[in-house]
Amino acid sequence: MRELLDAGPFAERALRSPRHVDACILFTDIRGFTELSRSMDPEVLIDTVDRCIGRQALAVERYGGYVDNFTGDGLMAVFRGRLMEENACLCALEIVQRPKRKGMSRADDGVPVGAGLHSGDVVMGSIGCESRLTYTTVGNTVNVAARLSGQAAGCDVVISEPVRAALSEAWARRFRRLEEATPAGVSPTMALYRAGPY
Repeated sequence: MRELLDAGPFAERALRSPRHVDACILFTDIRGFTELSRSMDPEVLIDTVDRCIGRQALAVERYGGYVDNFTGDGLMAVFRGRLMEENACLCALEIVQRPKRKGMSRADDGVPVGAGLHSGDVVMGSIGCESRLTYTTVGNTVNVAARLSGQAAGCDVVISEPVRAALSEAWARRFRRLEEATPAGVSPTMALYRAGPY
């Protein structure tokens, strides 16, 4: 994304040119959202989700990532560069622990969020039509991160072996080997790790 901002008059060409890059992908998702939506007034529901996702987006920015897209009751974020896995993990841990900050609503603080992370090769480029193009990130790394998010319980972070291998020893110890069956779409030979619930 930084490269596109620096591209100046060549930005449009860059947007239309897909490229392979290394990235760490974070997905988040509110747990029990269907039941939540049935028990809340629509205005309260939207306000709660808005606050929850808004807080997550600010955390992503603080840790040097950016939001690729919002996924209804969660988001997809991209981290790149030095320490991308560690920054993404710190961000995810903050999100699921729901640290209490001044001004945070009690409704938002009570929403359980799960997160999944995977790192590797991704493809960045524009998709859509002439009237609506979106610059986004796609590929197997993205798909795996999304499935790991689905594997996470509330207040839980699930990461892949490539993510854990890139962490410092102190942070790697926060994650323990996942014993459950590997989710569909994830290589059964890939070790998965969990930190949580909090």
